[in-house]
Amino acid sequence: MIALFLKRTCILFILTTLFSSAYGQTTPTLSLKGIINNTNNEAIEGATIFLKQADDGQVVKQTLSSRDGNFSFNIAAGTYIVSISYQGALAYQRDQLTLSGHLDLGIIKIESAARSLKEVVIQSSGNKPLIKIEGRKMIYNIEKSVTAQGTDALEALKRTPGVIVNQDNTITLNGANGALVMINGRQTYLQAEDLAQLLKSMPASDLKLIEVIKNPSAEYDAAGSGGIVNLVLQKSIAEGFNGSMTNGIAYGLTMKQNTNLNLNFRKGKVNVFGSYNHNFGHYAMDYDTDRTTNGKVYLNANHDVDKKHKIGYTLGLDYALDSTKTFGMVVNANYSSGGGVIFPITNIYDQLSGELLQTLRSESSYPDQLAIRYNVNFNYRYKGNNRTSLDIDADYGIFDAATTNLSENTYYAGDGTFLSSNNFLVANSRAIKLYALKADYGFPVGTGKMLAGAKFSDVGANNVFNQYDANGSVHVIDINRSNTFDYKEQISAGYLKYERPVSDKISLDMGIRLEHTHSKGHLQPREGSNQSATTVSRNYLNVFPTAAITYKTPTGSYNLSFARRVDRPAYNNLNPFSYPVDELSYWKGNPFLQPQYANTLALQFSFKKTTVSTAYTHTSDISSRITEVLADNIIHMVPRNIGFQNNLNMTITQQLSLATWWNMSLTGIGFRLENKVGTVEYGAFNRSRFAGRINIQQTFNLPGHITAEAVGMINSKNISGLNTYIKGNSQVDLGLQKNLMQDKATLRLAVSDIFRTNKTITDTQLDNLLLHTTYAGETRQVRLNFSYRFGNNKIKMKDSRKTGLENESQRL
Repeated sequence: MIALFLKRTCILFILTTLFSSAYGQTTPTLSLKGIINNTNNEAIEGATIFLKQADDGQVVKQTLSSRDGNFSFNIAAGTYIVSISYQGALAYQRDQLTLSGHLDLGIIKIESAARSLKEVVIQSSGNKPLIKIEGRKMIYNIEKSVTAQGTDALEALKRTPGVIVNQDNTITLNGANGALVMINGRQTYLQAEDLAQLLKSMPASDLKLIEVIKNPSAEYDAAGSGGIVNLVLQKSIAEGFNGSMTNGIAYGLTMKQNTNLNLNFRKGKVNVFGSYNHNFGHYAMDYDTDRTTNGKVYLNANHDVDKKHKIGYTLGLDYALDSTKTFGMVVNANYSSGGGVIFPITNIYDQLSGELLQTLRSESSYPDQLAIRYNVNFNYRYKGNNRTSLDIDADYGIFDAATTNLSENTYYAGDGTFLSSNNFLVANSRAIKLYALKADYGFPVGTGKMLAGAKFSDVGANNVFNQYDANGSVHVIDINRSNTFDYKEQISAGYLKYERPVSDKISLDMGIRLEHTHSKGHLQPREGSNQSATTVSRNYLNVFPTAAITYKTPTGSYNLSFARRVDRPAYNNLNPFSYPVDELSYWKGNPFLQPQYANTLALQFSFKKTTVSTAYTHTSDISSRITEVLADNIIHMVPRNIGFQNNLNMTITQQLSLATWWNMSLTGIGFRLENKVGTVEYGAFNRSRFAGRINIQQTFNLPGHITAEAVGMINSKNISGLNTYIKGNSQVDLGLQKNLMQDKATLRLAVSDIFRTNKTITDTQLDNLLLHTTYAGETRQVRLNFSYRFGNNKIKMKDSRKTGLENESQRL
């Protein structure tokens, strides 16, 4: 495997040379340079020079002055802001600098006693638009939302234009499944449920913005057929020490408490940062399942109380070897532990007469629920003045999870007479280790830049499932319902990408990515079991082309892009175990589940305060969890490849200033899904439907320096899977915010889902099954949060970066 990886790397660099020759005849980029001296005409080393967009103050490039005070940028034509920070203060700023040719600013003299940077940064932040498009990215400045700041990162995602978080915590973009969630350009390597728990433990106040990339370019892993959602954490830009503390309480059905602490220190070449957060409290969910099959009606109601406590922390270090080289290390850890209990009641009726035949009363207690995640990243970054760059990342990750479930089931006759009981204990554990090594190299080719990269990742997952008979004083293992599933996967990848400006307004990029996947899943039953050992091996190579062209004007931009992407099955979905929900229903994996592939053509553009994104996606081998009826009317929910899907969608966001004190952001999503799907058991289906979503976010500046916010969301009816219809729903949130203590503290009060209308209701109809489900979480809550910022809150934190753990994040 290593030899194969090295061989592919050599091929990549040969292709790089060919690309360099093909694009060598180009026009040079424009240069901006200068010299920084003090008032005594002495060169200043280590001053930070920022090049920002003139319209919104976003930093596009930054560098440090050399020993002789020199600095330089290679940049496309445009209008910029140049600012210089030295010793924690703003020393120089030049606004509206129009660059149409090479420009030498000459000697810039700065004072030792410079004015504070704090004022400038706050003003720049306040001028940022809520929505902005940069090339392929749509950027949502979540820090501007009052109601989001008192919530967690998962709730913040739900407010992002085009992003929909489904009942099972899967993420869709504009109605397309398979979106990949990253944090600061790094994947978390968590399956949908575990990723949701991580995002719930992360306060939304930690988020600076959310990037939505419908068609990522070749340097990104090909995983995520729906696109990428990248959560960018807050960062500051000056030296010194600072921190922030947020404490909050929330009340829905019970009291909840959250705390978030961030600390940062930067001096000279060293930057140290860390954070701690926790979320304590119980969360309730109610879900009902009504099904009709084989002449019987099963009315099932569940009240679920999750008692897990969630804790997370981050510790990181960046060390600047010189002005061009930086070494860093980041350690992330997340813990989730605690109990839980579910109270299912199932009434069984005769379909024709309506007579109550039986009642099943159950209690499923989860005395032990534990999930531990560690990730260690070592990184090296080189960024030369001649547009040469090298990024190397080495990652090691561990994810361990274990759950114990004691299920007590008692049957009663229609008249209440006791019939029988059956108790069983389930002990399920997962141990996953991940290794990754990733390198990205960029160098100039004419006016453009060539990027080449390679990556190797290795994943090993061990799943142990034991079910015990718990009817006696001694628990006896059921060897026919217990197993061990081992899964190993190696992915070798390499890519080439070329990007260049064609003119002052037009730029393009094109790339190709190769990914070779080798995997092996092995099911090992218990000794003496009537199950058979199963081994499934796969070995395949995929090609993923990407291309985009961007056109910029003073008032907006246009981007047309194409990309091919993939969704590999979640590791757990490949495990052919039968996991009981209760005695009448089971979850089951499918070792023969295939990846699904998507080809997407997307166009997005912005004009002043209007942004529009439209795309067409064709997805083959789409997978969905199918509910199948077995003997004795027991149901299995199994993931299967069911066909293909066409998705044509459009998202429009309009920002309005209705008054000096009243601003509004209106987002409308419309998409037409066409599902051509089917199975051998249920036949073929051709379902199509237009669906939509409307988000309205209004901000009011009230007397007394109080900010109010009202957020509303409406979802229309939709289709999903083989033959499932999802009923429309809605939600209304209100929030108030006031800054205190000379803007060092903020008090927020918010109420979410005031009318408790955010419920998920589905209907499924197959040959011998009618299924109606209702899910209602604890969405209506009153939240009170107090934040306090101390120290120099302009400390520069580490840059956002992508690491080697890029491809497996939502598959654990």
